Parts: sequence; structure tokens; C-alpha cells
Amino acid sequence: MLVAALLFIGTGTGTGAAWAQAEIPPEPQEPSPPAAAFRVKSAQVARIAGGIEIDGRLDEAAWSQATLIDDFEQFQPGNGDPPTEKTEFLLAIDDDNLYIGARLHDSDPAGIKRAQLVQGQSVVNDDYVEILLDTYNNRRTGYIFYVNPNSVQRDGLLFGGLSFNMDWDGIWEGRAHVDERGWTAEIALPFKTLSFDPKNDTWRINLVRAIRRKREDVAWSQNERRITLDVNGELRGMAGLDQGVGLDVQPILALPYRERFLAGETSFVPKPSLDAFYRITPSLAAALTVNTDFSAVEVDDRLVNLTRFSLFFPERRDFFLEDSEVFEFGGLAQNGRPFFSRTIGLSAAGQPIDLDAGARLTGTIGRYTVGALAVRQEATAGVAARDLLVTRGYATIGDQSTIGGIFTWGDPTSERRNYLGGLDVVIRNQTLVPNRAIEAKAWAQRSSTEGFEGEDGAWGLSLAYPNDRVDALFTYSNIQERFRPALGFVNRTGIQEFVTKGKYRHRFGGEGLLRAWLGGGEWREVGDQDNRLETRTLTLTPFTLETQPGDSLSLDVVRTIDVLQRPFPLPGGLVVRPGQYEFDRLRLYGSTAGFRKLALNWDLERGEFYDGRRTDTRLGVAWRPNSHLFMNAQYQTNELQTPLQDFTARVYALTANVAFNVRWAWLNVVQYDNVSSRIGLNSRLRWLPRQGQTAYLVVNYDWREDAFGDFRPFFAETTLRFNYTFRF
Repeated sequence: MLVAALLFIGTGTGTGAAWAQAEIPPEPQEPSPPAAAFRVKSAQVARIAGGIEIDGRLDEAAWSQATLIDDFEQFQPGNGDPPTEKTEFLLAIDDDNLYIGARLHDSDPAGIKRAQLVQGQSVVNDDYVEILLDTYNNRRTGYIFYVNPNSVQRDGLLFGGLSFNMDWDGIWEGRAHVDERGWTAEIALPFKTLSFDPKNDTWRINLVRAIRRKREDVAWSQNERRITLDVNGELRGMAGLDQGVGLDVQPILALPYRERFLAGETSFVPKPSLDAFYRITPSLAAALTVNTDFSAVEVDDRLVNLTRFSLFFPERRDFFLEDSEVFEFGGLAQNGRPFFSRTIGLSAAGQPIDLDAGARLTGTIGRYTVGALAVRQEATAGVAARDLLVTRGYATIGDQSTIGGIFTWGDPTSERRNYLGGLDVVIRNQTLVPNRAIEAKAWAQRSSTEGFEGEDGAWGLSLAYPNDRVDALFTYSNIQERFRPALGFVNRTGIQEFVTKGKYRHRFGGEGLLRAWLGGGEWREVGDQDNRLETRTLTLTPFTLETQPGDSLSLDVVRTIDVLQRPFPLPGGLVVRPGQYEFDRLRLYGSTAGFRKLALNWDLERGEFYDGRRTDTRLGVAWRPNSHLFMNAQYQTNELQTPLQDFTARVYALTANVAFNVRWAWLNVVQYDNVSSRIGLNSRLRWLPRQGQTAYLVVNYDWREDAFGDFRPFFAETTLRFNYTFRF
């Protein structure tokens, strides 16, 4: 009955819910005009002979043959208003690339924001151009490309209507140039980088420009402030494109020198590895990694856990990020995920475990999307080498709805047999309420673990109204006691969880100090399988205020009831005894606009905490005096006061990045916390001569505090790493 009801919601012809940019979300206008029928824009791409040199200057004669697009409109702060600065894009193709040029006129060229100079990092505090590209014309999956006036490139993958992955790293070219009229940009997107059906004549595309000093964003196509895949315009004339052989081969050589100071040991073992990518068909790709190296991966943020549940850390490794959207399931973000790639190749403490080899198959076959991942993980202490497998597939229903399944096999942490199967349905519709998105999801899983039979299922459903002015969500999930996704993530079992939340946003008109007010609340209740209360949390947000430049200030009022059946350990040797606790807390948090040379963020929380009190202080200062230097200091304390003992947990972190130019960068992170009593340094000198070619010098250093309060070196690793992509 549930699946039938969800399918009924999705029977309309409209597309699904909007994908909203996390870094620059679309904003509503108050009051909103009556909904009008959305008109899909269309353009015929020009074909040119020969290539274009990508230098950011738009001075090649070939640009005179390109298709001109200049009918742009604001999606913030206005809703369909004309841009305040003239904006023009040019589109063309040849045998190898889709070319995109942009002339961004600006009445105040000196006011163009261009602070980011580190290749691959976020550019949302700068002026930028953005390309949303749906090569399959399916309104569900696509690519996103950014270029700022410093020629910094950033890219990502879009999937499922509401999700994205900004850690994907494709091979393409983007350059920019600032002049007396504003700035220009040139982009070349190789067809070898993109997945598409060569028989399909129409792609979908959107072209976006940000004018950061005005907080103005304009797009070729927008609908009620949305610039999502279903809103993209049509780009015709794309049939018959050639992706070549479709083979990328990337040899990698890492030269690590390791020191273990307490043992007096040193080692130098060169590590060659190989990554390869082959496009079996234009829409189906295979990838292979051998003797995989993760030495250049960014380190995790240091966190102090004040809950009784495991913390969730994001994936940062390229091999697992590539095409990771295929393996997303049921919209699950954390607890209950059937597959979470960080379970592979990482110990519980986050230390790397070598992979002998891994293979991945992802892509589309007609209306079906398929994915398979197989990995051979090396032996670790107490666990033999493991073979691990994940398969995923789903079929489309209408424009943005899907029905699919997932299967996992293997346990990277033990030699017990473990496998899991699951089914999910995702329905998105925007015709029941014109120009508004509705999303419904249902999922069910069952695991099987040797020695843990019975009560090993999990299921859930959700109904969302994820729109700009009103954003509402209801979810229910049931995770049984012995549900164990060995290749997934679960940190709380034997529960039923209900979540209801809603937010309303009001937009102030005119040129006053405030741009928006947001208020709302969330009710979350967790009970056991017999409906006995475990946790109830009510969070009220009386206000989130946003200024015209982008500063924000929020207040939360939180009421918690928590029932503990067993002791709960806290840092510093503190223990919370079993029992029922009720406590109230206040939280005040906010930040100043990120484009400022000196930007602040703060998060202050105080109130009762079980049978004591807790005061949290999180302060951050980011300083960017120019595009070459960026420093960010973060300070966090959690002051715990209990009837028997007090303890204050502290975390310090300092980021110092030096960008010599857009190709050379020196990236440094130092972190300390008094719970682990460790200082960690991660320093990476990176050279990017061009996309697909990288050289790193990576230094990792670990100091640990001894019984006398002195910090002594424990481990050090210095690695030279080179990779070069050969493309056929």
C-alpha cells in the first residue's frame, strides 16, 4: 500500500524536487507572485572548425561563430528581474569539446571579488560563472562547473534532484581575465570527460553568474528562484559526438619516508600504483585501481564526541568519490546507510588500510542506472585480507523518480559472513502544487550476520516539501537491534525514530539592513521497539536573520528528554549514570559574510546537561588579506560540570594556505585536542601543471603528550607523490 501511494504521488508529468545549491541556496521573495507556467528555453549550439585556445580572453575568431545567449534574469535578490550588469555567454562545439565563453560586464571592475587562488577550493565568496549540465537530458543527474576571475576551477556531480557531490574532480579547462569592462571566462569541457548518449541531440544546460559584492545571482533559466536540473534550458545539436577510445590511465608513484620515534624505526618503501578508467559504452564506465595510494588525501577535522553514538566523517578519497551518487540509497544521510565507503580501507581510528585492488562499474543502460564496486582489502591485525562487494541499481519512473535495490557482501572489520539487501522508492513531483516540489521516499533493508540472526531489518519512509519559503519534512525509521550493515553506517539500533520539522522564510523588500528572516522548529522522538521513550528533542528557532551582505545570526531553544539504560561515558573520565534526564539549552550562532577580509563565525551554547551543566564555545576567525594568503583559526571548548567532577574538552585548529599562483599552493592544517592529547600536522605542497597532472610533497607529523605534559614526536611521514593522466 505504501509503495502504491508513493507511485500515485509521482504519476504527474512534472519533474522532481529542486536541487538546491548548498553553498549558495536559492532564496524566496516575499510576497511571491502567482505561479505562472514555466517556459523551457532552448538554443541551437554552433559547430566550429578547429579548437579554441583557452586563455580567458575571448579574442579567437571562432567565438564570432558561437551561439550567443544574453537573456538572463535574477534569481536573487530579485525573482526574474533583469540583471544589473550585462551578461553574455557564448556556446560552441567541435569534434572534441563543448566550449563556453562568458563576457561579464561590470560597471565597477575594481569591485570584482576574486580572493580564492587555490585550485579546486570553493569560489562562492567570489564572483564566478557556473555551468549546470545534464548530458542525458533526464533531469536527475548532471555536472556542475565553476570558474572565478582568478581561473580557479571547481566541479561536482549532481544527482537525484536534491543531492550533489563537490569532491568529484574531472579533467577540463577554465581560464578567466579581468579587464576595464569587467571580466571574461573561457571553458572547454572535453567529451572524454562527460558521460552521454551520442544519439541524443538535446542536452540540458543552465548558465549562472554571481556578482558577489551585490549578492546578486543571475541565470539563463530560473523558476521561482530555483536553478535546478529540471529548470535547465535545452541545448540542441549535440548528436553524433565522439568520446574517442574512452581510456584514461593514471600511473602514480608515492615515495614515503616514515619514522616511528618510540620504536626507533624508519622505513622507505616506494609505492607505485595505477588507476585506470575505461568507457565501455558512452554511458557505461569501468574503473580499476591497483595498490591504491591515498597519501595526498585531506585530513579529517578533529572532533570531541559528547554523544554516546559514533561520529560520521565525510569521504575524501577520489576513487570512492567518483560516481558515488550511484550508490546513494533512500535519501539516508547517516544512521542506517547500507553503504558508506569509509568502512573500506580505513580502520576505526581512521588509519589507512592498504587496498590490493579495486574495480568499479557505473553508468546507465536505457532507463536503468547500475553500479558495482569490488575491493580487495589487505590483511590487518586480527583480520585476514577481505573481498568486499557492493552492487546497486535503479530504474526511472517519469522524470525524477526511481525504484531500485542494493546488495552488499563482506565485512572489512571481521571474518564473520555478512551481507545485506535493500529496496528503495524515491518519488518527486511538482505538479500537485504548481512550481513547488514534493518528495516521498520509502526504503527497506535486511542484513545477515553470522551469529546474529533475527531482528536484523530496517525500514523507513519520509515525506518532504523542500521549497524555499516553506520547507517541511516528516520521517519515520525503524532499525532493529541486530541490523548490521558491515559496509554501511549505523550508530543506533533497536529504535524507532520520528522526525517532524518545518521552516518558514520571509524576505524583506527594499535596500534595508536585513534581507531575510527564517523561523521554525523540529521535533525528534526516538523509542525502542516496544515504543518506550529513549530520546525526545524539541528545537525551536525563533529567528535566523540574514543581512544584505550575507551576515547571519540564529537562536535555538532546545528541550531534551533522554532515558539512559546503561552508564554513558564522557571525555575526561566523566560518567552519566542510568536514569531519565530532562534539560534545556540555549544556542546562539552565526557568521559574518565570507567574502570579507576578516570573517568571523561563532557558536555559543549553554544550559543543563544530564545531571550537570555544559557550556560550549566555538569561535573561528578567517583572515584573507589578499588572494595569496588565507588563515583560519578555530577554537572550541566544551565545559562539563557534573556533581562529582568537572572537565573541559578543548580543540584548537589552524589552517594556513599559501597560493603562489593558480598552479602552486601550500596547504597546512595543525590540530590539537586535550582528549587524545595529540598534535597533528598535515602539510601539502601541491603543483598542478594542468588538469590530470599533480605533484605533491606531503608531511604528516604526530606529537603525543607524555605523563609530564611534554609533547614528544610519535610518528612522521614525508611523501613525494606524482601522478600523470594519459588520455586516449
